[in-house]
Amino acid sequence: MDGKTLRHEIVDSMREIVFGLEDALVSTLGAITGIAVGTQNTYVVILSGLVILFSEATSMSAGSYLSTKHAREAEVLFHERKGLETHEEVSHPIRAGIVMGTFYLIGGIFPLFFYFILPVHQAVLPAIILTATILFFVGFWAASFTKTSKVKSGLEMMAVSLAAAGIGYVIGRLVASYFGVEV
Repeated sequence: MDGKTLRHEIVDSMREIVFGLEDALVSTLGAITGIAVGTQNTYVVILSGLVILFSEATSMSAGSYLSTKHAREAEVLFHERKGLETHEEVSHPIRAGIVMGTFYLIGGIFPLFFYFILPVHQAVLPAIILTATILFFVGFWAASFTKTSKVKSGLEMMAVSLAAAGIGYVIGRLVASYFGVEV
């Protein structure tokens, strides 16, 4: 850890940690809520959730790696063109990709959890509540590093998850209705 404290390491990776958790929680919840409501099929929900989770984690890892790499290269070029001294970069592309992917996978498991242990019609509401609660605590925790309102940050994150679940629910109902699927 190059003599850095754990808190400093966390701050260095804060973007990837929060973005990975938040995006996985919100997008997985929104997608599987719509799929659950539209199909009422445990196999389809779990299969879709896992496919979404792993493909998105890979995509987010690659995106974080590439964007960090290009931002780093652009900063070095900018400093060289201006004749400025380049300083040690805080963001490391490989680390950014690994942290993003890891926290995306961790976050994405929670919306799926209840679908493994309950029938679909019973799992939807607990999955939404669990995900919203975790997002509240992610926002609360992140605010402890920024000295902003912890409650406001938590509520903001929670509101985003509920919006995603609502959109997923509406789309799932509309598509099921369009195809005449009884749900």
